[in-house]
Amino acid sequence: MNFDFLRDVSILRELDDEERAAFARLLSFRECKAGERILQEGAPVSAFSIVCEGVVHVRRLAQKREMLLARLGPGAFFGEINLFDPGVATASIYAVKAARLAVVDYETFRGFMSGNPALGYKIVSAMMREMARRLRLISARLVNAVYWSSGETEQALRPEVPVSPS
Repeated sequence: MNFDFLRDVSILRELDDEERAAFARLLSFRECKAGERILQEGAPVSAFSIVCEGVVHVRRLAQKREMLLARLGPGAFFGEINLFDPGVATASIYAVKAARLAVVDYETFRGFMSGNPALGYKIVSAMMREMARRLRLISARLVNAVYWSSGETEQALRPEVPVSPS
């Protein structure tokens, strides 16, 4: 199997070919049909996934409607939160078109990083950078959404009208 797709995964870019090959040996593959729900928000999560082919949507329930949080293509990954903080899925993942995922269960992933601390450090450092980038993006979106939904925006858009003394 050709693992060249791993070069495009942000958390694996700093790895050399030998390190990437070692990581590749952990992976199994999952084929997903268009429209398939890969992961359900609120359900237990047991694996980290990399999108090899296709496109998946990350959606979160908000007032009985699912809202699109992200669109992930080849090289993107999901399931990293529960690698560090075990719990349930924070969002649902759907295959928009047929997708192929590279998957590694958390126990295997953690064991690999513990057994290869220098390599594990490279992966975790890159993962934390990506998670920080995502957090900044979501924070900016939240602030923007709150700003545009507040009454202050309406006041800011109205021209100043001088008040005359009575």
